[in-house]
Amino acid sequence: MSKYKQVSEFELNGCFLGFAAKDGYKLKYLRLSTDAGEYCIKIPKDQRSTLYRSLQPGIAIQVSGYCEFCLKKGTTKFKATYIMPSTSEQPQSGSMVRLPKEAVDEAPKVEKSAEKSPKKVNILVCQKSDCCKRGGRALVQALQTELSDRGLTDQVAIKPTGCMKQCKAGPNLIMPDKTRYSRIHASEVSALVDKHFPTPAATGTAG
Repeated sequence: MSKYKQVSEFELNGCFLGFAAKDGYKLKYLRLSTDAGEYCIKIPKDQRSTLYRSLQPGIAIQVSGYCEFCLKKGTTKFKATYIMPSTSEQPQSGSMVRLPKEAVDEAPKVEKSAEKSPKKVNILVCQKSDCCKRGGRALVQALQTELSDRGLTDQVAIKPTGCMKQCKAGPNLIMPDKTRYSRIHASEVSALVDKHFPTPAATGTAG
């Protein structure tokens, strides 16, 4: 990936406004209204036909995926990976409309473990074969050791993921604050954990 681009995860709850087309006639995007403003988010190709039938303006939905920020142009592109009924009691904006059962049945399911322990954060580590060959397994082992030694295993979980589409820059991982790292070696894990999970002693002395 270009040095002028940054990739991070996003998760938004809001009111579905409708579908949109950019640079053509195909409706590849959805418009989402939230308290922070309106977003235009690209829909996964394999989900479009289902969403065309299921989504209606006014429905409260939750959208998660990746956003790509171009430092050179100052533009941000949002690409969805999951689109599902909002779990919030009320939508961020607009009127609440219950999602049709068809959309609930066909929408991708999220893991229930996240609901049971909302306070536990995840470190996402790519475990595709290319990343594993470049040190992905050693990276996971080093992370497990560091988290265990620091007593953080009840607060932080290591979550294997599919391809992050940067195989040549592997191994790849994403920290809980959405910071993305590539070409991380096991020897760098200790410093990485220090940066993102400072000990109480270090936090106290800093003040």
